[in-house]
Amino acid sequence: MNSSLHRLIDGMVATLREEVIPQVGSEFARGQAFGLIYMLNSIRLRADWSPAFIGEQLAAQYALSEALRPLLLDLQAPELPQVAASGLSGRALEAVRDDNDGRICALIEWSESPKLDAMRVEAVEMLLRQYMDRQLKWELQTSAKPMFAEMSNGSE
Repeated sequence: MNSSLHRLIDGMVATLREEVIPQVGSEFARGQAFGLIYMLNSIRLRADWSPAFIGEQLAAQYALSEALRPLLLDLQAPELPQVAASGLSGRALEAVRDDNDGRICALIEWSESPKLDAMRVEAVEMLLRQYMDRQLKWELQTSAKPMFAEMSNGSE
């Protein structure tokens, strides 16, 4: 099923590039078509049919949870991110990811508490930064490359 969705989107992009854009006389309309190609490429990279995109986010959340656990053992900290059960649907995986994001936000707010010692705060902040860096790299890796030049001048 994954390859069929990707093939469908690839076919739409190819048709736009090879059949539609050459027939469009207006630079503005060609720019809009390139914007549509950009959007389709973004959808292709994050398609709901494949849990790979969310799977990496969940793996990063769980790695953060495991790294934080020893630092927070004796503290009244917010709940750590949880691991997703195997076999969940894409929507269920999204729900776990979103719940974990809320838990991470609570941890960030909690880490600013004056009750924590400076060394522990520094360690928690370092782990949170590593997590955010991993998430940002994944986000960039799975984003379509911008087509600003094509959109603005209507040509490739």
